Amino acid sequence: MKKTNNKGFSLVELIIVIAIMAILAGAIAPALIRYIDKSRKSNDVSSAKTIKTAIETSMSNEDAYEALTTGDANSISDLDGNAISYAGKIEFTPSTTTAGTGAGVTITTATNATVASTAVNDAKAEIGKNIGEKIPKIAYKKAANDTNKPTSFYAYISTGGSVIVGLGDGTNFYQLAPTVSKYYQ
Repeated sequence: MKKTNNKGFSLVELIIVIAIMAILAGAIAPALIRYIDKSRKSNDVSSAKTIKTAIETSMSNEDAYEALTTGDANSISDLDGNAISYAGKIEFTPSTTTAGTGAGVTITTATNATVASTAVNDAKAEIGKNIGEKIPKIAYKKAANDTNKPTSFYAYISTGGSVIVGLGDGTNFYQLAPTVSKYYQ
């Protein structure tokens, strides 16, 4: 009889190796998910700062400044309970824009504001030009609770010209710039 010289692994050895790999993957997965979530949050904060800078730069144009700061102040509360008074509200719908057109930018002025529509359109174009080719998309779509998932970036401009940018769903607001809401951290 000829003796074969098998140098492969046995079934038991393969099962043990697979079990060890499964245990390691189970231990690493939660850390990896936390890292991805943190990265997405960081991306949103960076995008909010970019939007804030674009708005502040566009407000150097007098017509844009007037369009965004004229009128009686409205108020919204963020999820931390802080009241935010604003004269102008801007919603950024993630879409491809042509630089300078302001596509994807919706400006809502205060209820009693008497601002010419051309000034609002100039402000949209100026903001679109300063943001660049695309409005940033939301990377982190989880929320403090499942009913308040953010849908768009929002910016609120006070009558004095202060800019606050964050995420929202139309009624709730997660502030990201200049400071980050505790619900978003």
